[in-house]
Amino acid sequence: MSDVSLSSVLSFLDADDVATVVRRIHAERGERTKRTERDGRTFLFVAPDGANQPTGVTWVDVAAEFDDRTVEVFAERCESQGVDGTLLTTGDEAQARETLAFAFATEDQLEEPESKEDEPRLLVEPEEVAVPITLETLDDLVDDVESAGLADDIVDEYHEPHQPEFEEVLDEVDAEEAANADAAAQNAGSGVGIVVALVALVALALVGGLLLGVF
Repeated sequence: MSDVSLSSVLSFLDADDVATVVRRIHAERGERTKRTERDGRTFLFVAPDGANQPTGVTWVDVAAEFDDRTVEVFAERCESQGVDGTLLTTGDEAQARETLAFAFATEDQLEEPESKEDEPRLLVEPEEVAVPITLETLDDLVDDVESAGLADDIVDEYHEPHQPEFEEVLDEVDAEEAANADAAAQNAGSGVGIVVALVALVALALVGGLLLGVF
């Protein structure tokens, strides 16, 4: 196993890989999953083994790019279908919680803007707003992977294939720093040459002035 942390590996995965990891977690729990893509969004329907209908659906949005309106629609559909809704993101947790809070805040928890240019303002902390779906973050995913006993496998499978890429990035950084150092040295050398040339010109001018003064 690599010495890189599970959290670090999971944080770099795209939606496709995260969905695969989540499906493996559910499989370890004896649950079945069905993956679907809708409007560029990734969803996983979850059902206990032997059940005919899903009992939950997870929306995988690693970058937390959802907005308050799409979250409202997701929650409404989950409620109408009688399934538990989960929103999973490995991105900015604070941003995700704030978006959810704006989506489900009551009138007394939200201050409407006075003009179209202004933004609405929460009057409470995001955690105080009742949300009908569950938000799962990177920390929750790490806990689930570890609880399923998949931590070593996930790190090895998803970190090792990327190691050459990481090393290439480091090599590019080193090469860029070396190029910058060479350029700086050349500029410094050019500067010294210019100074020397200017000094020589000044000296010639002084000598010429003295000679002209003599005659």
